[in-house]
Amino acid sequence: MRVVQTHSKRVVFGILLSALIVGVMLTIGQVPLAVSQPVTIPAKAIKGAIPMDGANPVWESVPGVIVPLSGQLITTPMHPNISVKSVFVKAMTNGKEVGMRLEWNDQTKNDTTIGPQDFRDQVALMFPVNTAGAPPFQCMGQSGGTTNIWRWNAEWQKDLGKDSAGMWDVDDQYPGIFWDYYFEEPAGGVTYPDRIGRSLGPFNPGIWSGNIMSDPTLRVSSVEDLNANGFSTLTTQAHQDVIGNGVWEPSGSVKGGGYSGPTWRVVVKRSLETGDANDTQFKAGMSVPIAFAVWDGNNVERNGMKALSTWFTLKLQ
Repeated sequence: MRVVQTHSKRVVFGILLSALIVGVMLTIGQVPLAVSQPVTIPAKAIKGAIPMDGANPVWESVPGVIVPLSGQLITTPMHPNISVKSVFVKAMTNGKEVGMRLEWNDQTKNDTTIGPQDFRDQVALMFPVNTAGAPPFQCMGQSGGTTNIWRWNAEWQKDLGKDSAGMWDVDDQYPGIFWDYYFEEPAGGVTYPDRIGRSLGPFNPGIWSGNIMSDPTLRVSSVEDLNANGFSTLTTQAHQDVIGNGVWEPSGSVKGGGYSGPTWRVVVKRSLETGDANDTQFKAGMSVPIAFAVWDGNNVERNGMKALSTWFTLKLQ
């Protein structure tokens, strides 16, 4: 390799100034340098239950990794102008379960999609179902390379603890709403559980078709357990195995945390092994590829319009 030398002070000054400008821009944009980050996320072995409260002191001593994120630019709809540039990840296992805490700065709490102008905050983890060999395509896998996705969403978190309806609905956001006519089930016809005082039969297609987004009775937590084989293949699993808990705090800073200011702190966990062939199976000591995605609802991020990472490695102790 030929080494070029220069004695020009202007050239040297220009190079140093350019490096300084790039560093300042990355700092202002809160863009972490990927090369400075480890690619392995250690899952610390603990005794006892994995706490679902991300502020629990048990999480303080767990080593964390800052995962850089970038806008999704592979397929439409693209979204280069993401607002969340990184997510701080911690992991632990107690020999029976694996849990992860995900933390990121978010200036606004967006936990509804009832209004047409609303988009929810979300975070997702992705693993290959087949953990042997090279991981599949980082954007939700490909044919023959199925991925298992755990997606927490702020709207489902808000729905937890709601009254008998089980979810916030149009009536809650627009209390003055009324309708001139609403289809009711025919007299003497098939009856269905009346969750909100109106027909939940064939004229509520969301619940009638078994859509987990419409029917909170199909959920086990604020996390949706999914599979994908590439773009436009995202499918809700018939059996939901992942639980989660998310809290948005205006202050954000906790001991052992990664950020200050308004912050989401989400914990998800699952049994190491399940009886579902569509799930990624974990064992003590193994290494598993893992990738992340974050959506900022206030930045109109939804579906493929998201911040995502490349593959990292989750190392279970």
